[in-house]
Amino acid sequence: MANDASGDLGSPGIFATKTMPVPVGMPPPELHSSQDMLAWKREYNIRQREADWKRRQEELLTQKQVAWQIERCERENRLQSARETRRREMLEKRVYHRHVDVDRKYKERCRNVEIEKRSQAWEEKENTKLLAMHTDSKVAQHAREEALAADKARLCEAERDAAAQRAEARRKQEDVDRKREENIRKREAERQRKATEEAQRLKHDEIARSSKIVTEFTERRSGKVAGLQGGVQGMVSTS
Repeated sequence: MANDASGDLGSPGIFATKTMPVPVGMPPPELHSSQDMLAWKREYNIRQREADWKRRQEELLTQKQVAWQIERCERENRLQSARETRRREMLEKRVYHRHVDVDRKYKERCRNVEIEKRSQAWEEKENTKLLAMHTDSKVAQHAREEALAADKARLCEAERDAAAQRAEARRKQEDVDRKREENIRKREAERQRKATEEAQRLKHDEIARSSKIVTEFTERRSGKVAGLQGGVQGMVSTS
């Protein structure tokens, strides 16, 4: 067993040497003296102690090899357990990441579906709103067109009425202007007639006044001449 263990471990060849047992109580036949016997016994004891020592060493080596084998097995078991633990952790981590990725993709798909539903609902709502706005716009446009047509007709009627009123007012104004011009011509003719009569009257009055003045001047002059003649005659008579 020791040789097999040492061979497994690759130990030196000293541990592979096998000692031959020596029979106890059977000295070699060539030993006859007591000294030879003592020497043989001493040699035998030495060899026996060496054999015992080697046996104990082999037993210790075997125990160490067994302990080393056990330790190696335990270490390999620990390493294997660590590798298994590491592999299990990596597998759990991959499973976890896979689960997280699947959950993320599921949530993202649900979110996209919800966004698509909301988008479709918003588009339908907006389309309905736009359709209603378009309908209201067409109704309002039609109402505006009718109102514009009515306003246009009313404006045309008002324009016609205003044109007729302006024509009537123009005709009346023309009548008033014509009457005013006639009155002005009549007043002017009357004024000219009166002015002519006044001029004639003033002319006759001027002539009469001139005649009166000339007559009065002539009469005064005649009186002065007569007075001068009388004075001259009196002065002459006095002289």
